[in-house]
Amino acid sequence: MPNSGVMCFWDHGLLMRRWKPDEDDENCQLVQQIVLPSGYRTHVLKLAHEHVMSGHLGVTKTYHRVSRYFYWPGIKSAVSTFCKACKVCQLTGKPNQRVPVAALMPIPVTCEPFERLIIDCVGPLPKSKAGHQYLLTIMCAATRFPEAVPLRNLKAKAVVKELMKFCSTFGLPKVIQMDRGTNFTSRMSEQILKELDINHQLSSDYHPESQGVIERFHQTLKTMLRSYCVETGKDWDEGLPFLLFAVRETVQESLGYSPAELVFGHVVRGPLKLSEQLLTEHPTPVAIPDYVQSLRQRLQSIREVAVKHLEMAQGKMKARYDQKSVKRSFQPGDSVLALLPTPGSMFQAKFSGPYIVKKKVSDTNYVIDTPDCRCKSRLCHINMLKRYVTAQCKSETKCDKFTDEMNCETPKVPTSTAAMVTNYTMEEDGLCSREVQISSTRLQNSAILNDLKNYHAHLGESQDKALTDLLHKFPSLFSDVPGKTAMCSHDIDVGNASPIKQHPYRVKPQKRNIMNAEVEYMLQNEFAVPSQSPWSWPCLLVPKPDSTCRFCTDFRKVNNVTKADSFPLPRMEDCVDRVGNAKFVTKLDLLKGYWQVPLTPRASEISAFVTPDNFLQYSVLAFGMQNAPATFQRLMYNVLAGVKNCEVYLDDVVIHSHTWTEHLSTLKCFSAICQCLIDFEPC
Repeated sequence: MPNSGVMCFWDHGLLMRRWKPDEDDENCQLVQQIVLPSGYRTHVLKLAHEHVMSGHLGVTKTYHRVSRYFYWPGIKSAVSTFCKACKVCQLTGKPNQRVPVAALMPIPVTCEPFERLIIDCVGPLPKSKAGHQYLLTIMCAATRFPEAVPLRNLKAKAVVKELMKFCSTFGLPKVIQMDRGTNFTSRMSEQILKELDINHQLSSDYHPESQGVIERFHQTLKTMLRSYCVETGKDWDEGLPFLLFAVRETVQESLGYSPAELVFGHVVRGPLKLSEQLLTEHPTPVAIPDYVQSLRQRLQSIREVAVKHLEMAQGKMKARYDQKSVKRSFQPGDSVLALLPTPGSMFQAKFSGPYIVKKKVSDTNYVIDTPDCRCKSRLCHINMLKRYVTAQCKSETKCDKFTDEMNCETPKVPTSTAAMVTNYTMEEDGLCSREVQISSTRLQNSAILNDLKNYHAHLGESQDKALTDLLHKFPSLFSDVPGKTAMCSHDIDVGNASPIKQHPYRVKPQKRNIMNAEVEYMLQNEFAVPSQSPWSWPCLLVPKPDSTCRFCTDFRKVNNVTKADSFPLPRMEDCVDRVGNAKFVTKLDLLKGYWQVPLTPRASEISAFVTPDNFLQYSVLAFGMQNAPATFQRLMYNVLAGVKNCEVYLDDVVIHSHTWTEHLSTLKCFSAICQCLIDFEPC
């Protein structure tokens, strides 16, 4: 077997491939595969994935099934493409293959009450004695003022009649938003709205999030109706007026005021206010002109505040929602699958198609052709669409050097085995594993200092110049390799405990190489030195969110016998409160902060660590040591003692000020830091 672990040979006219898995176990069996010509690959993939005895399994299981007997360059990429292009799998989907949501598009905030209405229907509900079985719900988008009207049916005539009653009380709106129900899209409804010059806006099909405010009101109202019926035993329509009063009187979280207060300008007189008035003196009467003027001023002020509250609430919701959003888009002519209700059941949905995108209405809405449905075209939100992958395997279009291997003449060699060594690489199989990087993708300090203008684009010209001059004045603080402070050192007090010895953890060859590279970095920069200590602790690599690895040492056993240091860490909430509403905030992040604190000789001996290839001991404070946070926090307090408007939490320093002059003056604390040889990363 060659060093590469792969051998190709001819056997009875077939090109074979024999290889040994790259595992630590020396007794693992050899794998022998047929090198498959391109003309047979699609047939093999269909047998491995689409056959009734294959079960439409995922990429990994299908790949293992095929690679047990066959091989060709790029086999895993071919299997992945074939499985993704399977129409059955795309229509049925998998539990872990959800369509990623698009970024949230908040509805524009309106200031004028009852300028924009949102209407919807609820039902069927339990039929009351009066024959009511449905609800027409109406809500003002600006004030969240709700109305709910019980109906016997949902015909367009009944809906329009109740809508006009509402408009006769609060005035004609400019915009009415509704879903695509037949009672809202009927000819009579459209004609009346057109004559009244009301803009008729329709929501996306099967996308209730477009009018989420009224859908959320439905949930609250149904819960209240259920509680009323259980408590009183009466029909739900009898308690509807009282429950609507409760909703209108309650403060709306996103506005900061109750809907009734935004509409009428005062707190409505309910049971609680009545009780309060009975216990207090009656207010002094106010003249009508003064009352009208104060009412106008109050309405104007609370509406302005309500708009700001609503914008802030929408911003928070969008920030939270967009954390899992993915930017996607389609173009006219693209093939997509649409999530549509199952025929005969409005409460179940499945992907249908493929359909063709006809028109792009906005960043999130598309019109698709649906020739197999009653409605030949449909407006769909992008969250209901996913791209349809065409069934064309990459392996048939990919250039590879084994295209004609079965068409050549069989060489005159013995039919047993004739080794034919190839220059094998894992890339040929499409099996390249994700390399775990040691170094972060963050630029080095020197590169950032040479390109500060791009990082200060948000500052004015004078501010940029002042900050750049300040940073260049202390180049030693922003080196690429952290230094060591002379202000303190970390000690480990284990009392009379006997030395503890642990063996290295077993790691994969790839991680072993990463450990060796990390050890080499520590030796070059004198963060660790060769050891002869009786203590030893194993090491491991911990994945970080940015796909890099953190080299960690398992100090758990020595931590159990270490005397604790009770120096407190600050409360994060207190730090945030002190920053408050500062206009200028600078965050400083220490460059490998722990490694800037040296160890005492005793602590260095106890910190000895072992990897599969090295036995070293730290010369600096290491991650995972008992009392490490206390030592580091004490150091930072001593370094920045006397610096105003400065918050410190371990290796994060935040400087905050209300004016630029004050902020720049505070940043000159670099001179004190420079004396302590503390290194930072520009943030």
